Amino acid sequence: MSDETASPSTDAHWQDVLAEDDEDAFRAAVAPYMDDLIAAAGNDLGYYVSQDLLNQGDFTPEEIVGETLLYAWSHREHRPEEMDLRGWLLGVQYRVLRRLVTRQQAYREDKAVSLDEPLPTQPETYAKGEWFAEWYRPETGGVTYEEIIPSTTPVDLEPDLRDTSQRARLDPDSYHVLMLHDEFEMSLPQVAATMNRSVREMADLLDAARATFQDRHAETPITEADHPAPPDDA
Repeated sequence: MSDETASPSTDAHWQDVLAEDDEDAFRAAVAPYMDDLIAAAGNDLGYYVSQDLLNQGDFTPEEIVGETLLYAWSHREHRPEEMDLRGWLLGVQYRVLRRLVTRQQAYREDKAVSLDEPLPTQPETYAKGEWFAEWYRPETGGVTYEEIIPSTTPVDLEPDLRDTSQRARLDPDSYHVLMLHDEFEMSLPQVAATMNRSVREMADLLDAARATFQDRHAETPITEADHPAPPDDA
């Protein structure tokens, strides 16, 4: 995970992006976050393969990041002011990949009917702002973000995210909230905005996902060493 954070120079680049539609400024603004985007894409692709939602080799992390940057550039005016650039890019990538997974699933279903249809290689073009229109869902009942705090502490996910058996225990929403919040350190409101869910829902989902991983860590397989053979009386 990158230690890069938003800086005055990054903010200046983004102002140029918006004011002048400057592609060079866009590339300079997103450059500090490329490692995070590639790492997240690799983790997500591995998860979707483990869930049999994608096949190995359907996409590469670099292809996912490329699609992410293409959409981020096309929708640059729709970045919410409340979201920092890094969190917004990770959110864009989450939505891009989920959409690609949905399209791939539809292709699999269609292929069962017609084996002659070519494999889709590019996602369809969406109206500008169409899937960025609901970044934030209003909270109800006067609950503020500060009042909703996950009850358990973050867990170190680095070894777990590489473990297919661990990933397989989580549904996609649980996996993504855990990775975005605990692994990539996005704030809970940013994760909620990305996934278009309430912050309270995200807090509950995060607690449940953490508990799943912690329960898994507590499970110790029984081996022969745990039950040594009785001594030989002969």
